[in-house]
Amino acid sequence: MMIDVLTDNPAIITGSANFSIASTEQNDENMLVVQGDTAVADVYFTEFMRLFDHFYSRDKRNEYLGKGSKSPSAWIDVVEDDSWMKPFFDPSHQLFRERVLLS
Repeated sequence: MMIDVLTDNPAIITGSANFSIASTEQNDENMLVVQGDTAVADVYFTEFMRLFDHFYSRDKRNEYLGKGSKSPSAWIDVVEDDSWMKPFFDPSHQLFRERVLLS
C-alpha cells in the first residue's frame, strides 16, 4: 500500500499480510511500514506505474479489438501535433508530477 507517495512524508506498507481476519489474527504474516523515506516510495511508485501502464495498455487494446477492429493497434485516435504533451508540462497536472518523479 502506498500513502501520499508523491509527498515529502510518504508511507509504504508492504509484506505478506493482506488485512484479512485470518492474516491479522491467525496466520504467520509479516508487515513492514516505511514512513518518510522518499527513495523507497519512488521505487514502489515507479514499479506501480510500470505495471499499471502495461495492463492499462493491454486493456485498451482488448477493448478496441472487442469493437470488431481487425487492426492490432489499440490507439485509434493518433494525435498529429504536440497537444498531447501539454499535460506533461503543466505543474497542476498529475502527468507533470509523474514525469518529474520518473525522470
